[in-house]
Amino acid sequence: MLVRLALLGFIVLVLSQFIAAARAADKVDAVRVWPAQDYTRLTLESKHPLRHSMQMVKNPERLVLDLQEVEFASVQQELVGKVLPSDPHIASLRAGRFMPGVVRIVLDLKQEVKPQLFELKPIGEYGHRLVLDLYPAEPIDPLMALLQKPELRPAAGPAADANPEAALKLAPAAALQAPRSAPADRPAPEIARLVTIAVDAGHGGEDPGARGRGGSREKHVTLVIARKLKAIIDAEPSMRAVLTRNGDYYLPLRTRVEKARRVKADLFVSVHADAFVRPNARGSSVFALSARGATSAAARWLAKRENEADLIGGVNIDVKDPYLKQTLLDLSQTATIQDSLKVARAVLAEIGNVNDLHKDAVEQAGFAVLKAPDIPSILVETAFISNPDEERRLNDDAYQDKIAQAIFLGIKRYFAKNPPLSRSTVATLQ
Repeated sequence: MLVRLALLGFIVLVLSQFIAAARAADKVDAVRVWPAQDYTRLTLESKHPLRHSMQMVKNPERLVLDLQEVEFASVQQELVGKVLPSDPHIASLRAGRFMPGVVRIVLDLKQEVKPQLFELKPIGEYGHRLVLDLYPAEPIDPLMALLQKPELRPAAGPAADANPEAALKLAPAAALQAPRSAPADRPAPEIARLVTIAVDAGHGGEDPGARGRGGSREKHVTLVIARKLKAIIDAEPSMRAVLTRNGDYYLPLRTRVEKARRVKADLFVSVHADAFVRPNARGSSVFALSARGATSAAARWLAKRENEADLIGGVNIDVKDPYLKQTLLDLSQTATIQDSLKVARAVLAEIGNVNDLHKDAVEQAGFAVLKAPDIPSILVETAFISNPDEERRLNDDAYQDKIAQAIFLGIKRYFAKNPPLSRSTVATLQ
């Protein structure tokens, strides 16, 4: 009996050493860094899950990430040149052999951060991913974007200079409590306060979205069009746009909804570039949320694909989601859907002057990004990036301008008939 136990122990020891030796050959296949004001993401990709541990170090601010049983050379090679000088959170990345079998990655930080570290299973073109999100200890105030509007900038003077935070809080309320004065011979504007529109560029960062045959990525096209739409809206005296993302990084669907709600947006517009398995599919579409299921099989398929963006872009599932997990739509959201359909029809009519329409009517499906319970929300598929002809148009500056202008004209037409309710402030942080 003792001999058998000894033999079994020897076999277990040999197997464990063999497994350890096999794991020692694991490589970090890719390191990607996505910097943004909202947060910076560091992604390490490999063929197997990475065994890891993390700790924060003070004075100066550093984050230490230890990886077990990986090739040091693969880590060192992948880290080279990955941090941009403009990164608001990471100053530099360096790696070293901490102890036998352990590679230590040190992130020298520019500011105090709140890290989130989580793993993602293989999906699409990605293998196993270890994701580190670095959020600023002091979250970015979404009202800062609103202050870029000239009418909302606090007046210069000793009081504003001495207390910029107070000026920030007071400026929106002061600017919006009354409409701008108009000459006596001209009627007062129909909209008595600034209309806030959240413009959402679909996908981003780890999630490229759809890909065209010519190599175009949806995440790049949507950001260009979203920026153009924002510029057009900002040029309108009664309107102001806020981008949910203004760079190449991924935002979870719930965060996009949260951003719109935190600035008390009057409208949420998500910009996309469609794709389908057949390259001859073409035309633009506008979608709204559905409380009863999709209006077509194609709309259901598209909503499913868009809702899977979090799986590809990478979301920490431990973070609670107050909006997207709701299973029932209350009466307030039912009313919001009716408003969403109105603005969607107005936008679809304008887009039809620029491009063919994939469908002549607004479609509906369970898009997670449209589930703000109190903000009319639409999703605009500007064209099929999977169609070679439309892919070329999506990369054409003139077409991008026209599609952005068409979306704006539809929005303007909607608010001319449905002025937003008055309120004394632009937004309050909740």
